[in-house]
Amino acid sequence: MILDVDAGNTRIKWRALAVSGERLAGGSADAVDAFVEISRQVSAPTRVRIASVRNPEFRARLRESVMDHWGVVAEFAQSREQVGEVRNAYAEPGHLGVDRWLAVLAAYKRARGACCVLDAGSALTLDIVRRDGQHEGGYIVPGLTMQRAALLERTAIPLAVTGQWGETDPGRSTVTAIHHGILDMVVSWAAEQHRARASQESVWFITGGDAEVLSDALARRGVHCILVPELVLEGLPLALP
Repeated sequence: MILDVDAGNTRIKWRALAVSGERLAGGSADAVDAFVEISRQVSAPTRVRIASVRNPEFRARLRESVMDHWGVVAEFAQSREQVGEVRNAYAEPGHLGVDRWLAVLAAYKRARGACCVLDAGSALTLDIVRRDGQHEGGYIVPGLTMQRAALLERTAIPLAVTGQWGETDPGRSTVTAIHHGILDMVVSWAAEQHRARASQESVWFITGGDAEVLSDALARRGVHCILVPELVLEGLPLALP
């Protein structure tokens, strides 16, 4: 059995695969006690593949935790210059976030051609891949929650403001004005990126914690994305076969 782990900024996603590639189990957990929860469902993986965007100290803790629980040396994915037909746009390939790289690999395999990947997490990223597998680069902007936090930190609006994402019509309270405004801004930007690349006939994928909210809002603007919650995890077998 193989355990694949996506260690993001706020949550850890995981899935257990049979050697054949069949998905056996999966879920997500808080970073602090992730492997305690995972070990209750996964008994003895023969390999543990990890994608981590966290700092070296956190990766060291992950490595130690994997060894403590299962006696296995964790394998960490890295962004490379090229994997298969997919070629990294960065002059220094290792500087591309490994989560973005893995999502690009998985998306290109699914699309078998031009594709764009929106990852709606703590940050919102967009990566573009041409039909021939050349990664053109991408964009990084603050995610929905990060934008809200920045707004509240720099204004006199009460810091306790919370609410639901989902709508983009004009808000009729401070709370809804904030949430609708931020979502509308992000959706408008993404929709414009989609229009600018219409001639490429790219397949659009979306993943990340806010993917469902953003996907629904984009669909109302005529932008249809394929929602793949485990897109980063799908890239791990491609980077670490």
